[in-house]
Amino acid sequence: MTTDAKPPVKWGDWIGEGWKMFTEQWQGWVKLSLGFFVAIIVPTVAIILVAYIGVLASTLGSASSPRSVPPEASLIPVFLMLAAYGLLMIWIVPATAFVNAGMYRAAFKQLRGGKIEFRDLFSGRDCFLRLLGAGLLEGFLAGIGFLFCIVPAFLVAGLFFFTQPLIVERGLGVTEAMRESFEYTKKNLFMFVLFAIVVGLLAQIGANACYVGLLATYPLRFTIGAVAFRDSFGMTGARSFLTPSPQAAASYAAPQEAPNAAPPQLQQTAPQKLCPNCQGPIPASALFCPRCGRNI
Repeated sequence: MTTDAKPPVKWGDWIGEGWKMFTEQWQGWVKLSLGFFVAIIVPTVAIILVAYIGVLASTLGSASSPRSVPPEASLIPVFLMLAAYGLLMIWIVPATAFVNAGMYRAAFKQLRGGKIEFRDLFSGRDCFLRLLGAGLLEGFLAGIGFLFCIVPAFLVAGLFFFTQPLIVERGLGVTEAMRESFEYTKKNLFMFVLFAIVVGLLAQIGANACYVGLLATYPLRFTIGAVAFRDSFGMTGARSFLTPSPQAAASYAAPQEAPNAAPPQLQQTAPQKLCPNCQGPIPASALFCPRCGRNI
């Protein structure tokens, strides 16, 4: 989506709607956050704990018998920490991409009036590899930014704020989604950079409460991001959480009424139903959803 107008950043509206999305179906979001906790936080803590125990044991062993320990043994703690870091990256990066795909798909599902379920965490399998590629590329660009100055790394977060939702909702490729996000946010770069930083801080606040608070704060990254995407790029069937009204509810219900509004002969030749995962219309005889890939 390209436009010459300066795109607005609706701070209060986007953050407020994101919070209302969470509170409306907080049980479902907490379940998804538990999946994130089990998939990422628990393995991370376990690997770090094992690495520190190994370093501590090696250090104590060297201190108790310094004469019998070869000089090479002093490198063991370094190798242990490097191995732990490597294992974390091998696991965390793909796991994060997989979880993020499911969380964004759940947010878009709720925007269309759907009910969040734990299995939504696995609904982003079709775009997992693209999100992984985008995450690696953005991480590489942010890393280059940190080498020269911290500010360019924040610019990456702002410029590519919409990359993941564009991949999940629009089905774009990695470079195409990054280009769309770049072209849109660069026209109001300073505000989008600040917004990306604030959303990241809101999502990580729960980490200060022994990570338990992440169950409530981590979903805000996706609810706020989905609302911002809706207002910035448009989204068919999406509703608003600012002023609940019959019109807002009808915006989602419209696809359900479409078959009834069609001529009788079309209803007989091409009946449709809704996908239980993404709520999109699909042929009644379909075995899977052509949009999200869910088996029917």
